[in-house]
Amino acid sequence: MPERQDARNRAGEGEPAVGVAGGSLAMRLRSRLTSVVGVAAVVAAVVALGAVAPAAAYNLHTLAAIGSIDSISVEYDGQDDRPLLHIVGWAGDLNGPGSNGDAADPAGVELYTPGAGGSRTTVAWAEYGSFDYPRPDVARNYPVGPNQGFEVHTLAPRTGALNVCLRFYSFAAYPESALGLSCTTVNIPSQRPAFRPALTGAATAGSALTLGLSTPSGGSDRYSWWSQNVSGVPIPHNWWSQVPGATGTSFTTTLDLIGSYVRGMVTTVLPGVVIEQATDYLQVAPPLTTQDRVSASDRFATSVAASQKAYPDGTAGVPVAYIASGIEFPDALSAGAAAAKLHGTLLLTMPGALDTRVAAELVRLHPARIVVVGGTNALSDQVVADLKALPFATTVDRIAGSDRFAVSRAVVADAFGASVPDLFLVTGAAFPDALAAAAAAASTGRPVLLTDGRLGALDPATRAALSGWGTTHVTIAGGPVSVSPGIQSDLASAGIAVTRAAGGDRFGTAAALAAALPSRTAYFANGAAFPDALSTAVLAGAQPGPLLLTRGSCTPVASFTGLVGSGATRAVIVGGYAVQAGDVLDYSC
Repeated sequence: MPERQDARNRAGEGEPAVGVAGGSLAMRLRSRLTSVVGVAAVVAAVVALGAVAPAAAYNLHTLAAIGSIDSISVEYDGQDDRPLLHIVGWAGDLNGPGSNGDAADPAGVELYTPGAGGSRTTVAWAEYGSFDYPRPDVARNYPVGPNQGFEVHTLAPRTGALNVCLRFYSFAAYPESALGLSCTTVNIPSQRPAFRPALTGAATAGSALTLGLSTPSGGSDRYSWWSQNVSGVPIPHNWWSQVPGATGTSFTTTLDLIGSYVRGMVTTVLPGVVIEQATDYLQVAPPLTTQDRVSASDRFATSVAASQKAYPDGTAGVPVAYIASGIEFPDALSAGAAAAKLHGTLLLTMPGALDTRVAAELVRLHPARIVVVGGTNALSDQVVADLKALPFATTVDRIAGSDRFAVSRAVVADAFGASVPDLFLVTGAAFPDALAAAAAAASTGRPVLLTDGRLGALDPATRAALSGWGTTHVTIAGGPVSVSPGIQSDLASAGIAVTRAAGGDRFGTAAALAAALPSRTAYFANGAAFPDALSTAVLAGAQPGPLLLTRGSCTPVASFTGLVGSGATRAVIVGGYAVQAGDVLDYSC
């Protein structure tokens, strides 16, 4: 539940709503220290309470308090008819260090109503988080630091005319407080006005919401939109912040607000009172119609689950199955695109022996050919022996090479033949950019070729392979750190057209690839690891779609941008709940 509503609930239980916990040392001491006179008495009081006093408490300075209440509005939250007071102002100590409200300088304000004989009734306190609002306008005029602002939301103690005054206090000063720095009278209606805010529209990112009033207010109305996650706007203690520039009756939710709550606010200026009314809040949803998940207990079982999803008909089987190590990523990157080209599957196993679950999937699909990708360091001879022992007739071949780059070239040549006019070129030194490229390649029937992207020039073996295949176009996946500008320049010099798909990070690169791959379906894998994402190539080969990356607990805005760019409305989450939270697509990050 949003923090603002929590504040109302706390206030309704008799506790002033200040947006922070009420059990801090300063809050426990404030009423006891107010009447204490003299340094010795202050020290004695702190020691008697069993607390460790700040160093400043033993070296008190003279209080020079300043401050003012800027405004008091009467506000109503959603369907709740109880009036709240929204009080904004500032205060500080000209002799203080200028860091109001922190542990080194415990200070705050009390908002109260004055009574007979100098008595006062507290309306609200502002300390710590609610007394930490930047007020550069005050800082320009007074040398008391940048955080003199306070903002509180608290239940109104009664209706009618209410005189609210400001007291500033500092436990590092003597006297400890200054009363009546500013007083303002607010007129609280005896009942909520008849005009109510109304919010219509869908809270799906990219959709428009409309704000209006149920009946005319008879005053001057201003409209604004608020959220708990406004890009570029700091939000103290998860409070609501106004969306910059959103001041009309219509508001289109954005991708960065996915998972956040939004609401509209109508501020009505009437004679003698300002009324603020907030609508009920809505949670912004991702622009998806359906969400599915392909997962299992571990990476090896997930590769089996992906194979079963891509090829549900075991009777029909597949012509070929590629077997790659689930411990390292390079060999599987090229193998996934090769499997998709040949309408086959890719399965992952441990290096020492064939995973029994993989063996069962091979029996179900009974491929006429099995390709073991990588040398004996990647997959042992025992894996080959286990494959040859499967209870159906099959051919088992191993594709190996001197390194991952040689293996990649051999896999491409084996699956795509002597002519490869177009391919994806990725670095073999890291997996993030290559994962999305493998899914894009599988979706479009192109190969993935690994190169050492750290080199300043195209290596001779890759140059010879491209020349022999008659390659005329290459899509580089990743920025210049992944695949150097020198490699791109050498490709161009060889007469090969080059397209670079890149973003600011792995999420942006995946999004850039997705934008060039229109599809109804998009796949989402954890961008911090490679195993589950490797299986996406099999899925993308059977049902084309881009691979976008998550952080496991939320999805970067860049990935949602790629989703919109591809036109996909169906999402398939690849990976179990240990690596991909159940609501990973419901929150942007």
